[in-house]
Amino acid sequence: MKRSLQGRLSIGLSIAIVCMGLFAGLASFFLALNEAQDYQDASLQQIAALVPPQIWRNTYRYGRQPVDADSDVRIVVEPLCLVNCKGVDIPLKLPPQLSSGFHTLAVDGQEWRVFVRRQGPGEALAVAQSTDLRSDAAIASARRTLLPLLFLVPLLIVFSHVIVRRSLAPIQSLAQVMDRQNADRPEPLSLEQVPEEIAPFLQAINRLLERIRILLEQERRFIADAAHELRTPLTALSLQVQNLERADSLSECRKRVLPLQSGLERSRHLLDQLLGLARQQTAPSSFEPVDLAVIARQTVEDLYPLAEQKKIDFGLDASTALWVQGSAAAFYSLLRNAADNALRYSPENSEVTVRAYQEGEYALLEVIDSGPGIPAEESERIFDPFYRIPGITGDGSGLGLTIVRAIAEQLGGQIILRSRREQSGLHFIYRQKIV
Repeated sequence: MKRSLQGRLSIGLSIAIVCMGLFAGLASFFLALNEAQDYQDASLQQIAALVPPQIWRNTYRYGRQPVDADSDVRIVVEPLCLVNCKGVDIPLKLPPQLSSGFHTLAVDGQEWRVFVRRQGPGEALAVAQSTDLRSDAAIASARRTLLPLLFLVPLLIVFSHVIVRRSLAPIQSLAQVMDRQNADRPEPLSLEQVPEEIAPFLQAINRLLERIRILLEQERRFIADAAHELRTPLTALSLQVQNLERADSLSECRKRVLPLQSGLERSRHLLDQLLGLARQQTAPSSFEPVDLAVIARQTVEDLYPLAEQKKIDFGLDASTALWVQGSAAAFYSLLRNAADNALRYSPENSEVTVRAYQEGEYALLEVIDSGPGIPAEESERIFDPFYRIPGITGDGSGLGLTIVRAIAEQLGGQIILRSRREQSGLHFIYRQKIV
């Protein structure tokens, strides 16, 4: 029930209704009780006003019975015996010195509410009523005001439950719409007939669905491109194996093995990059202090055989330690792919330099090559998987910069690609703020 919004709202509203009902009932009860008592006081005052003073004097003079005493002893009207009171039957025998107005007195162990009206110094009339009878009558009158609340509170609880359920019904409808969604091509949810409070949440879900749709589209395109890129070298390898079978001599066989080895190496490199990209997209983000100078030296050492094979002057400029927060494996993969691209697209007898240094509050990794560079209009598409600039030769797979961008987004850094001014080539820069 704690996780049910409908249940929490229903219980909360029910408790609020019961508490407010109790408060309203108590307030209504006491207000009605006070009003009934005021009404009873007004009745005593009105009775005293209706009895003419001539009756008071006659009562005293002739010693008659009290002016009035009803059979239920609810209200007693009697003169206050001030003078010549012998022989007068006075039921309550109230003190004659009572002043005008209301009094509450105890007579023979019973409390009375008394109103005294005076007419001159020697004439006074008292109208009295038992406080027990007054209280019983007032409570009975006040209790009747609670009856509507006894029926109203349960009805309000039922209505609040119905209102909450109807108000949350659009969420159930949206859940059904989500269940009917195509997992491959999710569609945005409609915001029509949706409460304003839920609209921002649905807009966020729609933005998430749009990102998922784009991601799925990229994944489908990536799989199609990967299948195409793998089919081409595998077809070439199959043809080379067939040519190897037709070799007539050992020398011819050795000659035909060289292209086969080269094709196998390119296929291995492509598979390594595909696996690297897959690992990078699914790798958890764990950050620790990393020395970029050490990463740069390790990258140069690992790729030196490739540079030596192409007779490329492969240099390193990382003299001091450069500590940043990140993943050592991620930084190594980023720099290795950038340097590998530079070596593969740079011509023989050229130069490639790897640098790691600090500039202000930023740490920078740079790879400067002597390749064909990247035209400005291709600066965005170059990061797409398997994309290669038309007209540029090289044995790259088109995945290196894709992997680099994915790693940079994960590490929170920035990639900058610049063409070299003094000569042909590309200046690759990865910049990350030092924390």
